[in-house]
Amino acid sequence: MTTASKKAPAAASVADGVLDTKTKELMSLAISVVERCEGCITQHTAACIKAGASREEFAEAISVAIMMAGGPATVYGGKALACFDQLSK
Repeated sequence: MTTASKKAPAAASVADGVLDTKTKELMSLAISVVERCEGCITQHTAACIKAGASREEFAEAISVAIMMAGGPATVYGGKALACFDQLSK
């Protein structure tokens, strides 16, 4: 499988549909925080910014992740917000 063909299903998953791309990327970000995947957080943070997510929307998605995952998510939620601030410059 080529790199392009591996990316095709992921691209289709976040394309606008009933849910828009921004909402899907915010969901992906929340899952990344819950799973404590720093690489995923970086990728989905950049995608959230590209999709037009505001810092407030981003922070709210993190708060949902923290509610669902508890204490460990607070560490990764903070990392995600710092990443957002860095990439937004």
